[in-house]
Amino acid sequence: MNESGRTLPKAKIEKSRAGWLLGLIPVAAALLCVWYLGRDFVFSGPTITIYFQNATGLQAQNSFVQYRGATIGEIETVKLTKDRRRVAVTARLDPSAAGMAAQGAVFWIVRPELKLGSVSGLQTIVSGDYITLQPGTGARTNIFDGAEEAPIEPVTALDILLLAPKLGSLQRQSPLFFRDVQVGEVVECRLSDDAREIVVHARIEEEYAPLVRINSVFWNAGGIDFHVGLFTGAHISAESAQTLISGGIEFATPTELQDRATNGAVFTLNEKSKDEWADWSPTIPLHSVPEAMKNKSSMPALNPR
Repeated sequence: MNESGRTLPKAKIEKSRAGWLLGLIPVAAALLCVWYLGRDFVFSGPTITIYFQNATGLQAQNSFVQYRGATIGEIETVKLTKDRRRVAVTARLDPSAAGMAAQGAVFWIVRPELKLGSVSGLQTIVSGDYITLQPGTGARTNIFDGAEEAPIEPVTALDILLLAPKLGSLQRQSPLFFRDVQVGEVVECRLSDDAREIVVHARIEEEYAPLVRINSVFWNAGGIDFHVGLFTGAHISAESAQTLISGGIEFATPTELQDRATNGAVFTLNEKSKDEWADWSPTIPLHSVPEAMKNKSSMPALNPR
């Protein structure tokens, strides 16, 4: 009311839509921060540290953890440990893979590998080296010692030891043959405890284990056999193209069968085979062979045309 007694009009303040939108900006920013924090610390998988002797090929923010061909995590950092003896690789796993970070898990790096007679990890040439694992079954943990190579999967088979004066061309995964059919492979080669001979750990597949008897003979089938005769001239031979490259072992079993070999049985690995070994032709039932094939007389004869 003024001096003349008249009532003055009151100002009415109205907020525009633009003002409401401006007021929502800090609220939205706060909610976005909460979402990021929740994603990183609540909804994300665990961060694990894996120690390797050599992490060549791995790159932070560019290499991944894979399992069965699926990406389950990303490598965040690759750093030397304080004593500079190992490399600490930290990786963030996906929530779905959290249960794999458990005691007993084995992690290793998959790299392209070229060996005599075998090639592996070729997919890494395109995708880059990556870490894979064999999941553990123990309590949750986030610290692991990485393996230098993939672990050997346990199988039901026959494990034997072969003693040789020298290694020759044999190596890990060199094949074992019976009548030119591969029935096993070399697991590892090492020096004996007194360093006087080579110990070859070989594994025969379960279905072919009955072939190995305590009187079986083994010989080194790798390399080239060079022989010069007075009347026959020079003769060069090899067991097979595969053994020529990667080495290999052949064995034979006498016709007079003795007891089956058991795990840990020790044999001598001869440098060459003898002619009479090729004449041995024992009858040894194998569970992998169908009954119809075992009893040839039960098979119908083919009518000649």
